Amino acid sequence: MINDTIRDVSITFLTEDTGIIVACDSSAAIGLKEADSVLAAPEITSAFCLRVALMELLAIGGIPIIVVDTIGGEMEPTGTRMITGIRNELIKAGLTDVMINGSTEENMETKMTSIGVTVVGTVQKNQLRYGTTLAESTLYQVGEPLLGADVLEHRDAIFTYQDLAEIQQKTDVLELLPVGSKGVAYEAEQLARSSGLHIIFDKTEYEDTRSAGPATVLLVAVEKGRVLRLTNKKIAVKRIGYFTKEQLT
Repeated sequence: MINDTIRDVSITFLTEDTGIIVACDSSAAIGLKEADSVLAAPEITSAFCLRVALMELLAIGGIPIIVVDTIGGEMEPTGTRMITGIRNELIKAGLTDVMINGSTEENMETKMTSIGVTVVGTVQKNQLRYGTTLAESTLYQVGEPLLGADVLEHRDAIFTYQDLAEIQQKTDVLELLPVGSKGVAYEAEQLARSSGLHIIFDKTEYEDTRSAGPATVLLVAVEKGRVLRLTNKKIAVKRIGYFTKEQLT
């Protein structure tokens, strides 16, 4: 049995070809409780929290089978509304057969909204998209970094599960990586490092360190000389760099 941690997901291969893959995320201070920093419906909070873990798992080639929610608050009304948000997000992703389990806090009164979400799935070794970026391939950024209230105000500008699926089906796409709180620059370096490469940004302004919140940016490595385009024209797509074997000075 092989165990490995690949960026933000953990994989255990039970056989030579089939593995269990796990991704998770947490969210706090976003809701309707008195100590929350950003006011948002609990359904939205849980949906975006799930989105992060789902995107990480899907981007690497996993198939979700179970979602576990750990809600730091009472079942009524917060928990029920958060579970509704999770169900709705699964519908948006076309994953209506995924099981849901979880827990709430019924012993203590809470004044801040919080939730953790874990997604468990399966992955086939030949479907695993990791360490597949090539030297001289191009790096594209899909979407823009959004955080907090900006996420709620610009939801139409955030790439969807359908956009992700469209990108995955392109034969010239090598690897994908959702970006969250650590920012574009950090995740681009991780993408390069997983294939033993270096990232060279086209402009210094693309070395973005802003948080991308609930996976509002997707990094896509594309074969040299190919251009990434999306059917969904609401989503910003731009080339931001390329990969090399040697670090340029």
